[in-house]
Amino acid sequence: MSVESKTPLELFEELVDKAKYLVDVRDDLYKAFDIAERYHDGQKRESGDPYVTHPLNVAILLTELEADLPTLQAAILHDTIEDTSMKESTISDHFGKEVLELVLGMTKLSKVKFKSSKDKQLENIRKMLLAMASDIRVVLIKLADRLHNMSSIGIFPRKKQTRIAQETMDIFVPLAGRLGIYKFKWQLEDLCFRYLDPDTYKELGKKVELKRSERDLFVGELSLELKALLEDAKVKGEISGRVKNLYSIYKKMRKENKNLDEVFDLHAVRVLVDDIPTCYKILGLVHATWKPLPGRIKDYIAIPKSNGYQSLHTTVIGSNGSPVEIQIRTFQMHEDAEYGISAHWKYKEGKKTFSANYEQKLNWLRQLLEWQGELEPSEDFVERVKTDLFSDEVLVFTPKGDIINLPAGATPIDFAYRIHTEVGHSCNGAKVNDKIVPLTYKLKTGDRVRVMTSKKIRGPSRDWLSIVAAHSTKSKIRQWFKKALESTEVAHVPDKPKAAPQKRKPIKVGKEGALVELEGIDNSPVVLAHCCNPIFGDEIVGFITRGRGVSVHRTTCPNLKHLSHENDRFVKARWVDESKQSFIVRISLVVENRTGVLAMLSGIISEMDINIQMAKASKIDSKRTRLIFALEVTSNRELNDTIARLEQVIEVKKVTRQ
Repeated sequence: MSVESKTPLELFEELVDKAKYLVDVRDDLYKAFDIAERYHDGQKRESGDPYVTHPLNVAILLTELEADLPTLQAAILHDTIEDTSMKESTISDHFGKEVLELVLGMTKLSKVKFKSSKDKQLENIRKMLLAMASDIRVVLIKLADRLHNMSSIGIFPRKKQTRIAQETMDIFVPLAGRLGIYKFKWQLEDLCFRYLDPDTYKELGKKVELKRSERDLFVGELSLELKALLEDAKVKGEISGRVKNLYSIYKKMRKENKNLDEVFDLHAVRVLVDDIPTCYKILGLVHATWKPLPGRIKDYIAIPKSNGYQSLHTTVIGSNGSPVEIQIRTFQMHEDAEYGISAHWKYKEGKKTFSANYEQKLNWLRQLLEWQGELEPSEDFVERVKTDLFSDEVLVFTPKGDIINLPAGATPIDFAYRIHTEVGHSCNGAKVNDKIVPLTYKLKTGDRVRVMTSKKIRGPSRDWLSIVAAHSTKSKIRQWFKKALESTEVAHVPDKPKAAPQKRKPIKVGKEGALVELEGIDNSPVVLAHCCNPIFGDEIVGFITRGRGVSVHRTTCPNLKHLSHENDRFVKARWVDESKQSFIVRISLVVENRTGVLAMLSGIISEMDINIQMAKASKIDSKRTRLIFALEVTSNRELNDTIARLEQVIEVKKVTRQ
């Protein structure tokens, strides 16, 4: 008998059985069930089952997270206010204000008039996110509600299936991941995958199933070897195999452009031990027994993921020559990984307590309340949440060693604004791992970032909006410009703390005195590269050196070919024509051996009002001589005119710029 086909009473008995971690709650659960059944009387699911079977299944799912009594009662009652005649007072009178607030957090805005269905959808998501910021139990109910609904959308038309699955993938899957509730996340992912791309889902499922017996045999043999390894080391632990869910396999194949045969970590072997020192001891034993793959060792214990996930991961070559992933963690870490934030609820004699770092786990949710105060449109708000909280992320370090999580693609500017808004406004440069980088640099996990600021800088640059990745950063930059614009419109005389942002100042280049503008860099030593001697008018590019600032090269400089593997150190550069500057450039001429040719050519150059800094001659052979001139010019146009004039001389065979 499937869960869906059980009667309401059978589902209630299953709920009571699975809520045994709570003490003496049968009567309290029955009261919620009885009221919900009466108010939902006559209502049916699309499947034809009594409607009350849905909230009961939601409550059953929540027992897997060891939800407390008010959460289970709210789960049973979560659709009553919206879909029945039940009044809010009925819930508060029977169950108290706590349960009522949880139910209200789940209730959709059915009485609000929206311009479109999209507006309604966005506002519902906004309401749910804000409600969960004040009570995390709201989102746990919402996740369980969505999981049960996703398991039964097969009866809907294709268009509706796709819409619900896409919304789930965009919002609820990353939300479960952010809360660390992988038990729900993996199920939601596969259900979404099934309806968003049914053909690929079926095809991949068949292929994985065909390989299952082969992989199970391999993992079983490795598990026995690991067990013997632990016994020899006199270490207590549990060993088990884990199969990746289909969507994780699909993502890996797509990201790494591999077929299924090339994805070697379809399965993983997991080792659970009592404490952290033992985790590292086992890692050492594993590497002493099997050869680890370079770049595949990840220490999420020392540097946990932002959702609190901790584990050691390593991929080794097994006895049969095939690679396999081994995960090593404590029992508590495993509980955290399966149940996420709900694992920090503990029940002792029926009373709920929280672990010491429970509040820390909720820090990212606090941002939602801050953002709500800005009263931005629902679409902007939801986009900010999707970008800043649900996207792939990088974890970087402050100079003091604190960990900051940022969305993938984040730059030092995003880092600066995450530290403090004023730090962002006054940012004029950055160092990553003790090296100067452009503000366009894409941060990577593990980078140590130091922001350089200047009191002279009064605000951000507009071009930062195209550089930064975090929606919150863009919002703070736009707010600055909005305030600056308002202040200049209101004041009769511009107020210099409140003036509009200044244009990025060009940088003076070394002794030459030329001015260049470097993208993302406002204050750094800049020199013209001697290998190619760029002059005004040449197409140029900046290269961030190791400890010597930025060197400016011609884009045709042959030395740049040897630096092409370090693309992240190049910055866009352009000349600023604010004043005439002189540049020294050398040209080489191959000429016929003839008395007086040097004097003739020197005279031509002088006639063009070009100062010759140096001239020398060296014999090539009996017929040819090489002449080298160091000329003082103001631009490549002046240089090109000079070269063109010299090429007209019959004795000159070749002219090249050095």
